[in-house]
Amino acid sequence: MTKEKYILDNLRKTLCYKCGTSLERAEIVPISSEASIAWVAHAVCPKCKAESMVTITPTGNGIVPVQSDLKGTEFKKFVGIKSVSYDEVLDLHLALKKERIWNLLQKKEKNLAKPRKA
Repeated sequence: MTKEKYILDNLRKTLCYKCGTSLERAEIVPISSEASIAWVAHAVCPKCKAESMVTITPTGNGIVPVQSDLKGTEFKKFVGIKSVSYDEVLDLHLALKKERIWNLLQKKEKNLAKPRKA
C-alpha cells in the first residue's frame, strides 16, 4: 500500500470532532516532515470548516481540535523552532514594565533597517 493510499484510508476513518463528517475530502496541509513513525497534518473539515490536527501512525490515528487563528501553512513555520525560555519571558516582562510594546517594536524595526557595515 502506498503512503498516500494509507493516509487517505486513515482520513476516511477519521471523523470531524464537530460534525462527525469523514475527513477523507478535508483540506489537508502536512505539518511533519517525511517520517516513518507518524504523519501530522492540519485538516479543515469539508462540511463545517472546523480545524483539527490529525496524527496518523501505523497503529492508528488521532484528532485534536485546533483553536487558533493560524492557517495550516502557518503551523509549519513553528515546527522545530527553539522554544522560548523562562528567562526570555521574564526579560520581556521587565522590558514591557519600562516601555510600551509599540516603542519596543519601533526600536527593533529601526535596528533592522540600519545598513550593515561591510
